[in-house]
Amino acid sequence: MKSAAPSSLGDRARRRTALMRRVQEGDADAYRALLDDIKPALLNLLRRWAANRDELQDLVQEVLLALHRSRHTYDPLQPFEPWLFSIARYVATRSQHRRMRRMSWEVLVDVPPDQPSESDFGTGSRFEEVLGQLPPAQREAFVLLKLEGLSVEEAASQAGTTTAALKVRAHRAYAAIKALLHR
Repeated sequence: MKSAAPSSLGDRARRRTALMRRVQEGDADAYRALLDDIKPALLNLLRRWAANRDELQDLVQEVLLALHRSRHTYDPLQPFEPWLFSIARYVATRSQHRRMRRMSWEVLVDVPPDQPSESDFGTGSRFEEVLGQLPPAQREAFVLLKLEGLSVEEAASQAGTTTAALKVRAHRAYAAIKALLHR
């Protein structure tokens, strides 16, 4: 790998600092130039934290978004790169923690479970049968809210009741449907 001369590193750092100063002043062209300039450095830095190429691109975008949100906190009297790279490390670490948390509850299996077929559930007749077993007020609340997609206020008005009463009916309908489907 070819290393840059110390003077060019200093020039790059000064250029990035100057661009960020202009970004804080609202210069859109400087913002575009800064983002184009720092993206390769972010790719190199974040590569060790990413599990794959897609995740690497996602991390870079998250860092750029965090940079955008935090740009007002940058002190133009300080070097830009340590500030940027600390944001990048924070974003990468947070992403890694999310991935580890997700992996802790994921269960890997050798063979994926069978997908339910239509014969397992019929063509909706079982659900219609369950709906038919509900008391009329609960069925009406469920149909208005879940099947017709009305708001609680609209459904209550159409059912001729208060929103509180409709919510109670709907809650009871959900519980009854769940119990009937699990039998």
